[in-house]
Amino acid sequence: PLPLGYCNAGVVVEVGEGVSEFSVGDRVVSNGPHAEVVCVPENLSARIPEGVSDREAAFTVLSSIALQGVRLADPTLGERVAVLGLGLIGLLTVQILKANGCQVLGADFDSQKLSLAAEFGAKTIDLSAGEDPIQAGLAFSGGKGVDKVIITAATESSDPVHQAAQMSRKRGKIVLVGVTGLDLKREDFYKKELTFQVSSS
Repeated sequence: PLPLGYCNAGVVVEVGEGVSEFSVGDRVVSNGPHAEVVCVPENLSARIPEGVSDREAAFTVLSSIALQGVRLADPTLGERVAVLGLGLIGLLTVQILKANGCQVLGADFDSQKLSLAAEFGAKTIDLSAGEDPIQAGLAFSGGKGVDKVIITAATESSDPVHQAAQMSRKRGKIVLVGVTGLDLKREDFYKKELTFQVSSS
């Protein structure tokens, strides 16, 4: 367990004028600031269903960040998708993609995160062992290139973007959810007519 910051689970103590979706006493999650009591717009809150614990519900906001990256990638059933970076949002992304019927390849340096990704059904690339993510992506896709790449890594390096472009198929799509360097190489994108999009949480 670790503090998730702006991911809150709690009970409504007061509702503002015009609020119709919530009542005092409702259990909710919200995307509010770092505080014990938060005031947020109605559309940044959601009721916690019966049977869902506060601990589970606290992942809602982070999951919505992962979900937005998947929505922007717009994968279809059976597509091959690489997830570069298997932190919390990357692991949530893997699970959402698997639930969407995708074949998933995950890359990270952390063996524990790789192990979790494998448990969730992803093939994995251990970057700490010197595995080449580009070659692994091409092998995973039968030499054709992966359909989509979602980058959830946090690094100042532009390597993940370059690797994503190199492992992508022609007219593939890359979505940046994480924070990386953005020293883009025109040739990476021009030859394959790749689409690159940055996701806003």
